[in-house]
Amino acid sequence: MSPILELTNVSFGYDNNLILEDISLCINTGDYLGIVGPNGSGKSTLIKIILGLLKPTRGSVKLFGQDINLFKDWGKIGYVAQKAASFNASFPATVEEVIAANMYPQIGLFKRIKKEHLQRVYDVLEVVEMKAYGKRLIGNLSGGQQQRVFIARTLVSSPKIILLDEPTVGIDIQSQDRFYNLLNELSTKMGITIVIISHDIGVITQKVKQVACMGDKKLIVHNKSSGEPLPKVLTKVYGEGMDLLHHHH
Repeated sequence: MSPILELTNVSFGYDNNLILEDISLCINTGDYLGIVGPNGSGKSTLIKIILGLLKPTRGSVKLFGQDINLFKDWGKIGYVAQKAASFNASFPATVEEVIAANMYPQIGLFKRIKKEHLQRVYDVLEVVEMKAYGKRLIGNLSGGQQQRVFIARTLVSSPKIILLDEPTVGIDIQSQDRFYNLLNELSTKMGITIVIISHDIGVITQKVKQVACMGDKKLIVHNKSSGEPLPKVLTKVYGEGMDLLHHHH
Protein backbone atom coordinates (compact mmCIF):
# COMPACT_ATOMS: atom_id res chain seq x y z
CA MET A 1 0.00 0.00 0.00
CA SER A 2 1.44 3.37 -0.95
CA PRO A 3 2.07 5.96 1.77
CA ILE A 4 -0.59 8.63 2.39
CA LEU A 5 2.04 11.32 2.01
CA GLU A 6 5.52 11.22 0.54
CA LEU A 7 7.91 14.14 0.27
CA THR A 8 11.17 13.46 -1.56
CA ASN A 9 14.09 15.91 -1.44
CA VAL A 10 11.78 18.91 -1.11
CA SER A 11 13.33 22.38 -0.97
CA PHE A 12 11.52 25.71 -0.85
CA GLY A 13 12.54 29.34 -0.71
CA TYR A 14 11.83 32.86 -1.88
CA ASP A 15 14.53 34.43 -4.10
CA ASN A 16 17.82 33.47 -2.41
CA ASN A 17 16.26 32.79 0.98
CA LEU A 18 16.01 29.02 1.48
CA ILE A 19 13.38 28.02 4.07
CA LEU A 20 13.34 24.23 3.58
CA GLU A 21 16.23 22.24 2.19
CA ASP A 22 16.21 18.66 0.91
CA ILE A 23 13.37 17.43 3.15
CA SER A 24 12.08 13.88 2.83
CA LEU A 25 9.14 12.55 4.83
CA CYS A 26 6.95 9.46 4.53
CA ILE A 27 3.62 9.24 6.36
CA ASN A 28 1.68 5.97 6.40
CA THR A 29 -1.87 5.04 7.35
CA GLY A 30 -2.36 5.23 11.12
CA ASP A 31 0.65 7.44 11.83
CA TYR A 32 0.26 10.09 14.53
CA LEU A 33 3.07 12.54 13.87
CA GLY A 34 4.01 15.72 15.69
CA ILE A 35 6.15 18.25 13.80
CA VAL A 36 8.01 20.44 16.28
CA GLY A 37 10.43 23.29 15.91
CA PRO A 38 11.03 26.89 16.87
CA ASN A 39 8.97 29.68 15.32
CA GLY A 40 10.26 30.52 11.86
CA SER A 41 11.70 27.03 11.25
CA GLY A 42 9.40 26.40 8.29
CA LYS A 43 6.69 24.23 9.90
CA SER A 44 3.75 26.16 8.41
CA THR A 45 5.54 26.36 5.05
CA LEU A 46 5.77 22.57 5.06
CA ILE A 47 2.00 22.24 5.71
CA LYS A 48 1.27 24.68 2.86
CA ILE A 49 3.38 22.55 0.51
CA ILE A 50 1.51 19.40 1.60
CA LEU A 51 -1.83 21.18 0.98
CA GLY A 52 -0.70 22.30 -2.49
CA LEU A 53 -0.82 25.99 -1.52
CA LEU A 54 2.91 26.40 -2.21
CA LYS A 55 4.95 24.65 -4.89
CA PRO A 56 8.35 23.31 -3.86
CA THR A 57 11.36 24.83 -5.59
CA ARG A 58 12.80 21.33 -5.89
CA GLY A 59 11.69 17.79 -5.11
CA SER A 60 8.38 15.96 -5.33
CA VAL A 61 5.20 15.59 -3.23
CA LYS A 62 2.89 12.61 -3.55
CA LEU A 63 -0.52 12.20 -1.90
CA PHE A 64 -1.96 8.68 -1.79
CA GLY A 65 0.66 7.61 -4.35
CA GLN A 66 -0.25 10.35 -6.81
CA ASP A 67 1.77 13.41 -7.80
CA ILE A 68 0.31 16.42 -5.99
CA ASN A 69 -0.13 18.31 -9.28
CA LEU A 70 -2.54 15.60 -10.47
CA PHE A 71 -4.25 14.97 -7.12
CA LYS A 72 -7.95 15.88 -7.04
CA ASP A 73 -9.48 14.04 -4.07
CA TRP A 74 -8.94 16.79 -1.48
CA GLY A 75 -11.84 15.53 0.66
CA LYS A 76 -9.44 12.85 1.91
CA ILE A 77 -7.33 15.56 3.56
CA GLY A 78 -8.69 17.52 6.53
CA TYR A 79 -7.05 20.73 7.71
CA VAL A 80 -7.46 22.69 10.93
CA ALA A 81 -5.67 26.04 10.79
CA GLN A 82 -3.92 27.87 13.57
CA LYS A 83 -6.47 29.99 15.39
CA ALA A 84 -9.34 28.67 13.34
CA ALA A 85 -11.01 29.89 16.51
CA SER A 86 -10.74 33.54 15.54
CA PHE A 87 -14.47 34.07 14.98
CA ASN A 88 -15.76 36.98 16.97
CA ALA A 89 -19.07 36.89 18.80
CA SER A 90 -20.92 38.75 16.04
CA PHE A 91 -20.09 36.18 13.31
CA PRO A 92 -23.59 35.15 12.15
CA ALA A 93 -23.11 31.40 11.48
CA THR A 94 -24.30 28.53 13.67
CA VAL A 95 -22.17 25.49 14.42
CA GLU A 96 -24.23 23.28 12.08
CA GLU A 97 -23.85 25.85 9.26
CA VAL A 98 -20.07 26.00 9.71
CA ILE A 99 -19.86 22.20 9.44
CA ALA A 100 -22.36 21.89 6.57
CA ALA A 101 -20.31 24.44 4.61
CA ASN A 102 -17.69 21.71 4.19
CA MET A 103 -20.30 19.48 2.52
CA TYR A 104 -21.04 21.75 -0.41
CA PRO A 105 -19.69 19.19 -2.94
CA GLN A 106 -22.61 16.93 -1.87
CA ILE A 107 -25.16 19.65 -1.08
CA GLY A 108 -24.34 22.32 -3.69
CA LEU A 109 -23.70 25.96 -2.85
CA PHE A 110 -26.56 27.94 -1.25
CA LYS A 111 -28.91 24.93 -1.29
CA ARG A 112 -30.99 23.93 1.68
CA ILE A 113 -29.46 21.26 3.88
CA LYS A 114 -31.31 17.96 3.48
CA LYS A 115 -32.20 15.74 6.42
CA GLU A 116 -29.50 13.16 5.65
CA HIS A 117 -26.85 15.90 5.46
CA LEU A 118 -27.98 17.29 8.80
CA GLN A 119 -27.77 13.79 10.27
CA ARG A 120 -24.15 13.62 9.11
CA VAL A 121 -23.45 17.01 10.75
CA TYR A 122 -24.78 15.75 14.08
CA ASP A 123 -22.93 12.44 13.73
CA VAL A 124 -19.60 14.26 13.59
CA LEU A 125 -20.64 16.66 16.36
CA GLU A 126 -21.26 13.61 18.52
CA VAL A 127 -17.72 12.36 17.81
CA VAL A 128 -16.27 15.64 19.13
CA GLU A 129 -18.77 15.79 22.04
CA MET A 130 -20.45 18.96 20.76
CA LYS A 131 -23.84 17.57 19.72
CA ALA A 132 -25.75 19.95 22.02
CA TYR A 133 -24.19 23.02 20.36
CA GLY A 134 -25.46 22.68 16.78
CA LYS A 135 -27.77 25.71 16.93
CA ARG A 136 -25.32 27.91 18.84
CA LEU A 137 -23.46 30.73 17.09
CA ILE A 138 -19.85 29.72 16.49
CA GLY A 139 -18.60 33.06 17.81
CA ASN A 140 -20.22 32.46 21.21
CA LEU A 141 -18.18 29.33 21.91
CA SER A 142 -14.89 29.14 23.80
CA GLY A 143 -11.63 28.65 21.90
CA GLY A 144 -11.48 24.96 22.81
CA GLN A 145 -15.09 24.38 21.73
CA GLN A 146 -14.51 26.19 18.44
CA GLN A 147 -11.48 24.01 17.69
CA ARG A 148 -13.55 20.85 18.33
CA VAL A 149 -16.15 22.20 15.88
CA PHE A 150 -13.38 22.64 13.29
CA ILE A 151 -12.32 19.03 13.81
CA ALA A 152 -15.97 18.04 13.18
CA ARG A 153 -15.93 20.22 10.06
CA THR A 154 -13.03 18.21 8.66
CA LEU A 155 -14.59 14.87 9.71
CA VAL A 156 -17.72 15.52 7.68
CA SER A 157 -15.83 14.77 4.44
CA SER A 158 -14.47 11.46 5.89
CA PRO A 159 -10.78 12.37 5.66
CA LYS A 160 -8.02 9.76 5.79
CA ILE A 161 -5.55 12.29 7.21
CA ILE A 162 -5.97 15.49 9.26
CA LEU A 163 -3.30 18.20 9.36
CA LEU A 164 -3.41 20.62 12.28
CA ASP A 165 -1.32 23.80 12.50
CA GLU A 166 -0.76 24.93 16.14
CA PRO A 167 -4.40 24.05 16.99
CA THR A 168 -4.10 24.63 20.76
CA VAL A 169 -2.71 28.19 20.69
CA GLY A 170 -4.80 30.40 22.97
CA ILE A 171 -6.74 27.47 24.46
CA ASP A 172 -6.69 26.77 28.20
CA ILE A 173 -4.82 23.71 29.47
CA GLN A 174 -7.93 21.70 30.41
CA SER A 175 -9.37 22.20 26.91
CA GLN A 176 -5.99 21.27 25.41
CA ASP A 177 -6.10 17.94 27.25
CA ARG A 178 -9.58 17.19 25.93
CA PHE A 179 -8.44 18.19 22.46
CA TYR A 180 -5.47 15.80 22.52
CA ASN A 181 -7.69 13.01 23.89
CA LEU A 182 -10.01 13.57 20.92
CA LEU A 183 -7.10 13.38 18.45
CA ASN A 184 -5.97 10.16 20.11
CA GLU A 185 -9.47 8.68 19.67
CA LEU A 186 -9.57 9.71 15.99
CA SER A 187 -6.22 8.00 15.55
CA THR A 188 -6.86 4.80 17.51
CA LYS A 189 -10.62 4.21 17.02
CA MET A 190 -11.24 5.71 13.58
CA GLY A 191 -7.84 4.98 12.03
CA ILE A 192 -7.36 8.57 10.87
CA THR A 193 -3.77 9.62 10.28
CA ILE A 194 -2.90 12.74 12.30
CA VAL A 195 -0.15 15.29 11.61
CA ILE A 196 0.06 18.10 14.16
CA ILE A 197 2.41 21.07 14.13
CA SER A 198 3.40 22.59 17.45
CA HIS A 199 6.12 24.68 19.05
CA ASP A 200 5.17 23.20 22.45
CA ILE A 201 7.71 20.38 22.43
CA GLY A 202 7.16 19.32 26.05
CA VAL A 203 3.46 18.56 25.53
CA ILE A 204 3.39 17.29 21.95
CA THR A 205 6.15 14.72 22.41
CA GLN A 206 4.06 12.99 25.09
CA LYS A 207 0.97 12.79 22.88
CA VAL A 208 2.17 11.56 19.48
CA LYS A 209 3.68 8.29 18.19
CA GLN A 210 6.35 9.88 15.98
CA VAL A 211 8.10 13.24 16.27
CA ALA A 212 9.64 15.17 13.38
CA CYS A 213 11.98 17.96 14.50
CA MET A 214 12.49 20.98 12.24
CA GLY A 215 15.42 23.33 12.47
CA ASP A 216 18.11 24.83 10.26
CA LYS A 217 15.98 24.09 7.14
CA LYS A 218 16.12 20.33 7.91
CA LEU A 219 13.71 17.71 9.25
CA ILE A 220 14.71 14.77 11.47
CA VAL A 221 12.06 12.12 12.16
CA HIS A 222 12.16 10.22 15.47
CA ASN A 223 10.05 7.13 16.03
CA LYS A 224 9.39 6.82 19.75
CA SER A 225 9.59 3.03 19.54
CA SER A 226 13.13 3.19 18.09
CA GLY A 227 14.78 3.34 21.52
CA GLU A 228 16.86 6.44 20.75
CA PRO A 229 16.17 9.07 23.43
CA LEU A 230 14.30 12.09 22.11
CA PRO A 231 16.53 14.71 23.79
CA LYS A 232 19.44 13.31 21.74
CA VAL A 233 17.44 13.85 18.53
CA LEU A 234 16.41 17.35 19.63
CA THR A 235 20.07 18.20 20.28
CA LYS A 236 20.82 17.34 16.63
CA VAL A 237 18.29 19.98 15.57
CA TYR A 238 18.62 22.65 18.23
CA GLY A 239 22.20 22.17 19.43
CA GLU A 240 23.48 21.49 22.94
CA GLY A 241 21.68 22.92 25.94
CA MET A 242 18.22 21.85 24.72
CA ASP A 243 16.09 21.19 27.79
CA LEU A 244 12.91 19.16 27.26
CA LEU A 245 10.29 20.60 29.57
CA HIS A 246 7.26 18.44 30.33
CA HIS A 247 4.17 20.40 31.30
CA HIS A 248 2.32 18.58 34.03
CA HIS A 249 -1.37 19.14 33.32
